[in-house]
Amino acid sequence: MSRAVRTVLAAVLALVLAGCTGGAGPSGGAAPNPPPAPRDVVAGAGQALADAGSARVTVALDGGPTGRVQASGPVRFAPIAADLSVALGTRGAQVRVLGDDAWFRLGGAERWQRLSAGMLPLGAVTGVLHTAPGLRDVAEQPGREDVEGVPAVRYTGTVDLAAARDAAPDPAIAPRLDELAGLVSPAPRVTAWLGAPDAPPADRGRLLRLSLEPTTPGGEQATPAPGAVTIGFADPGVPVEVTPPE
Repeated sequence: MSRAVRTVLAAVLALVLAGCTGGAGPSGGAAPNPPPAPRDVVAGAGQALADAGSARVTVALDGGPTGRVQASGPVRFAPIAADLSVALGTRGAQVRVLGDDAWFRLGGAERWQRLSAGMLPLGAVTGVLHTAPGLRDVAEQPGREDVEGVPAVRYTGTVDLAAARDAAPDPAIAPRLDELAGLVSPAPRVTAWLGAPDAPPADRGRLLRLSLEPTTPGGEQATPAPGAVTIGFADPGVPVEVTPPE
């Protein structure tokens, strides 16, 4: 075998080996980035929803004086605006919120009545989107779950609402987090469901549902858990037009 042929074969062999190993020299490809931490995944999903500005929201609150309270409808996060259908035990109502003003009417009544906006936990509902600085011990749970027909990944942890309040970049967020702390305790357990990688593209990584459960001062879940709140989010960015009732 001539020297020229041996040289060509050696060059070909070097190229083959480089292709198999991905290049081991200084110019080789960089190692893949590690996956983001579960805390960052949940925080990012909450921030993306907050940035969308609005969503169709469903809220279920346990432990109130009328029993389970459920509400659903479009909500704009800031400035707050909402048009909600509410179930108070066995009674139904409609609620409209526009900034600091709120109105309600029971059943099929025609007349709207003014309602103190402070009686509604909407501040707490929007406050959950700003809890990222207080997230603690977040872990991804194995398997898949179904959230309104969307494959979801479940994450669990706790949230220190005082820490979230201290880190809030906007002073207007602080009272919302205070309202949330009064509703579900200062350090509730948190469960978040995010769209799974095999969900429809628009739902992948999206915050689908969030549940907060009160804990005792020692960190244990209260039994029973009055004030536990579960919030579902759909159609992020949906237009929300609310007008004062006539």
